[in-house]
Amino acid sequence: MTEGKTETLQYRFDGPEHLPVLILGPSLGTTWHMWDRQVPELARQWRVLRFDLPGHGGAPAHPAGSVAELAARLLATLDSLGVQRFGYAGCALGGAVGVELALRHPERLASLVLIAASPRFGTADEFRQRGVIVRTNGLDPIARTAPDRWFTGGFAAAQPAITEWAVQMVRTTDPGCYIAACEALAAFDVRPELGRVGVPTLVLVGSEDQVTGPAEARTLVAGIPDARLAVVPGASHLVPVEQPAAVTDLLVTHFSTAWQPVFDTSTGQTVLPAAVSVPAQAQPPQVQPIAEIPRHPSRPRPPVRPTCTRPASRSAARCSATPTSTGNSPRPTTSPPTSRTSSPATPGARSGTGPASTAVPAAASPWPRWSPAGTPTSWRRTHVPRCAAGSPPTRSRKYCFRRPCTAASPPRTAPSGWPSRSSARRPPPSSEPPGRGTPRPEGRMEP
Repeated sequence: MTEGKTETLQYRFDGPEHLPVLILGPSLGTTWHMWDRQVPELARQWRVLRFDLPGHGGAPAHPAGSVAELAARLLATLDSLGVQRFGYAGCALGGAVGVELALRHPERLASLVLIAASPRFGTADEFRQRGVIVRTNGLDPIARTAPDRWFTGGFAAAQPAITEWAVQMVRTTDPGCYIAACEALAAFDVRPELGRVGVPTLVLVGSEDQVTGPAEARTLVAGIPDARLAVVPGASHLVPVEQPAAVTDLLVTHFSTAWQPVFDTSTGQTVLPAAVSVPAQAQPPQVQPIAEIPRHPSRPRPPVRPTCTRPASRSAARCSATPTSTGNSPRPTTSPPTSRTSSPATPGARSGTGPASTAVPAAASPWPRWSPAGTPTSWRRTHVPRCAAGSPPTRSRKYCFRRPCTAASPPRTAPSGWPSRSSARRPPPSSEPPGRGTPRPEGRMEP
């Protein structure tokens, strides 16, 4: 090892290169294969980096005597890969590395998950005694008892292949590196510093863990300001191996919702990610008509149904009249024929240019009647004459709205005692000298 050069760790990448980096740290005596059941799902959203501890899984046997040194080697590995910011999940000793990163390098950590971790792992004498056993008898005694510490009894009996895999992992570990890792755990104690962990943290523990159980997990949650606790039932120390589906769901949920923005140490401000610009939605194309039908100047005036007027004076007479026209010419009191020609349904077809039209009675025609001015005759506001029943219409300056009525409706008669309109309009004999003026015939409009 060259003086002044930090060693790097053995690692493996999974997932697309453009995704954020998520690091998975192993436990003491295991390799990166303990995360095999989580990688397929995690690699859909992150670029997963797994690493091996020194002397584990065929990694170079360069012992690291402290957790801080393991964290420095991991950062050196990430610097060589160009990774500046990442999420981290670690189990046991791997979790201790995660706490060290959160305390010493918070600007590089976006989110944290601690699995089967503790602010202090047992007692210093316990791990030093384990180192003495390895120096004396090798790793075989530790390997045979590993399944009892890592798995529940039911899982070990039901999964003999996984149990044998765990035993072989410990046996193939370098003894010197294993002893150095035990010394690192014996010296690890961050209980006074938990309040300085500022990244969102999920503390995950198995309910049957006898090494670092729920009590140690609650200590972490009580000390870390932004921490949550998740207890996985029916699992022991290696929760990712014994309950892979539950752990995967918890990891995906936490890292998807608790990824902290970048923190700028030079300004003391949080750098928010750039807002994603959403392109404006394209306007739908305007639908053009198939053919525009021009108004024919010589089109005959459409027939109008008989209408009735609303009385606006004391006279309650009803009449049937057509819309008034300009001038003072007499207007007929009878309505035009009650049949009309229906236009064909094909766009652009008109009388004389399209298919032969069919005469339909006005009552059965589905088309509304329109006046020459373009307004429905049923609601067109115009001069409408008021007349007595059976007499020609007289001129009126009042306005009213005409409503459809049937020609068979009986005319209203004026109440008894009221003067008729003809007598009311006829001047008294004394108002005009004899011999002057010519009497106008009945039924004529006054000029």
